[in-house]
Formats: sequence, structure tokens, C-alpha cells
Amino acid sequence: MGSYIIRRLVYGLVTLLALSLVVFLLIQASGGGPLDRLKLNPRMRGVIAQLTEEWGLDKPVMQQYFTWLKNFVTPADVRAADGLTVLFGKIGIRGSMPIILILGAGAYTVGTFLAKVAKPWWRPFRAFSLVFVWFTAIWLAKSRLVFSLSWGDSFRGDGPVWDNIFGAAGATFRLGLTALILALLIGIPLGIYQAIRQYSFFDQVGTTLSFVAFSTPIFIIAVGTQLLFALYLEKWTGVKLFFVAGMSDPSYASLSFLARMGDVARHLTLPALSIALISIATYSRFQRASMLEVMHSDYLRTAKAKGLPRRRVILKHALRNALIPIVTLVSLDIAGIIGGAIITESIFGWPGVGRLYIQAIDAVDYPTVMAVVMSIGAGIVVMNIVADILYGVLDPRVRYD
Repeated sequence: MGSYIIRRLVYGLVTLLALSLVVFLLIQASGGGPLDRLKLNPRMRGVIAQLTEEWGLDKPVMQQYFTWLKNFVTPADVRAADGLTVLFGKIGIRGSMPIILILGAGAYTVGTFLAKVAKPWWRPFRAFSLVFVWFTAIWLAKSRLVFSLSWGDSFRGDGPVWDNIFGAAGATFRLGLTALILALLIGIPLGIYQAIRQYSFFDQVGTTLSFVAFSTPIFIIAVGTQLLFALYLEKWTGVKLFFVAGMSDPSYASLSFLARMGDVARHLTLPALSIALISIATYSRFQRASMLEVMHSDYLRTAKAKGLPRRRVILKHALRNALIPIVTLVSLDIAGIIGGAIITESIFGWPGVGRLYIQAIDAVDYPTVMAVVMSIGAGIVVMNIVADILYGVLDPRVRYD
């Protein structure tokens, strides 16, 4: 397994390198530049010349690419923090919390592999819990780290690209995680129930709605939810239940805890639902097809012939194998949170990475566009590896030796 993971990481690095080159060349060939707006003012010639030299826009394309690539993977100069400072390259750590989080996640990893639990649910639980624990530990540790890469400064004058992206990542994470949880809680049970009630009225209605949701563009879904659940619902009931723009109320800081939770929910519901609807349709269709395939298998007929309760046959024997195709979908959805939220964040005015990306494209902000694309690509590569590992956990027939 270890050699397989290393091999996949090497292939992933090659893929990311090719992706960066293709995207950079496409941006260069798209026409226009970050200084086009300044060129409309004849008095800005001196500023244009200065920025052209500073940003290296007068260099050959390949030289610009290799300069960007070198800076992209180089740690930036940062001020070492007070307190406990661990020098590793140019990383400074404030306090001991990051070390405790990482060591705790490592200890949990070792403990789960040493634990001898002879239960069928243990292996999938261990896999998903490891992903959750490590993701949470790294996310929390980052807030205590003084670390950044030289992703350059935004051509729009917004400062370092690294700070801009990580400043907006929290909003995107909140939106994407909520949408993913909604999709999992609704889509998978819906697919299971449709498979159990195959060809029933509920199954036919669910299938129709799934195809409609899956084939509808995300911007139509987003605008439709705004009209139906905000505009018309307020018109019919006289009560404003949901907001269609922003992430919180201007008076958010002065609200009580419960009022803050309600305000977040009213702003978050519609954009999260817009993203989740397509995933719900996808999960339900794949889960239904996978469950039907498993339920007609020989080993499941044998389990039924032994007189096992129907509930146990479905939950213990059928569901585990039927979840295998969903693993890939969920893994790629986690990596595609930013990509899936790009249009939705723009429509709902959500201050996340997707909205930042659209603004960067409009301003021909090369550093920001490249950083967002590479972040999405790296997430997809990593989550593909995670999906392959989970395959081995869920299906004992899969071997990577």
C-alpha cells in the first residue's frame, strides 16, 4: 500500500505540473492583460511601464511560467512568531497547539490500526474517521501557523494571493461542507429506499426529479431557489425566511449566540441547497443502481435463504458493497467544493474562493487564477488517492500490492 501511495503521488505531481503549464498557456493565449484598463488613460504610461517591469510581463511566456512555478512552490519570507518557534524552512509556529494537533492525529492513526475490532463496520469507520481527524487537525493547526508560499501579489491590488485565498477559504468550506452533508443525508437514503421500492410510485417520481435536477444548470437552480424560497415565499407568507445575498447580517457581531446561528442558517440555506441538489440527484441514482446490483447477487440471495431478517440483510450485507461506487463520487465532490461553488457564490454574493476566482478572471489576475486552479487540481489528485485507499477498505478483493 505504501509503495502504491508513493507511486500515485509521483503521478499526481506530474499531472499537476502539466495542468499548470496548460492553464498558464491558455491564460496567455486568451488575449488581454491586467494592464489593459490602465492603458485607457494616457497619463498612466509611467505606472504601466513600472508594473510591466515589476510583474515581468515583458518577458517571454516560458520565462514567465518558470518564474511563476519557482515562486509558487517556494516558502515566502515570514516573521517568526513569538513563543515556541520551530524552524523548518521558513515556517514559524505560534505556541504548541499545532504540534499537539498533529501528534494527536498521528496517535489516533496508530491506535486505530493497532485496535483489534472484529466488526464489519470498523474498517469503513476507521477510514472515514482518519480522513476527518487529519483534515480537522490540519485545518485547526493552520490558524496557529505562520506560513505562506510565494503565490505572488494580486494584480488587482488586493495584496498577497496566499492571504486572499485562505481568507476566503473559510466561507467556501462552510458552504461546501453544508452542501455535502445535505447531499449525503438525503441522496444516499433516497437511493437506498428507491432500490428497496423498485418501480413504485415513489421510485418513479424520485427518478424523474433526479434527472431534472441533474440536467438543470447550476445557475438556473440557484436563481430558482432565490425566486421560490425567498421572493415568492416572503410574498405568500409575509415572513422573510431566507436571504439571497451575503454571508451574514451587518449587525451579526451584536447578536446573541442563538440569533447568530439563525442568521447563519438563513444566509447559508439557499446557496448550500443549490449546490446540494445536483449532488443529491447523482448520489441517489448511483446508490439506487448499486443497491439493485448487490440485491440481485448470489451471496445476498444466500443470506435471505438462511432466514436472516430483511433489515440485517440490507444494512449489513448489501449496503457496504453498494457504497463502493459512492466513495469515488464523494471524494471528488470534496475536492470539487471550490469548483462547484464558483457560480453559486457569484449569484448569492457569497465571499468565498469561487467569487474571488470570478473576479480574478474578470480582472485578468493571473496569479489568483493560477493559484485557485492549482488548489482545485491538487485537491482532486489527493482525493483520488483517498478514494483508492477507501476502495481497499470497503472491498477486500481490492489489492494494491
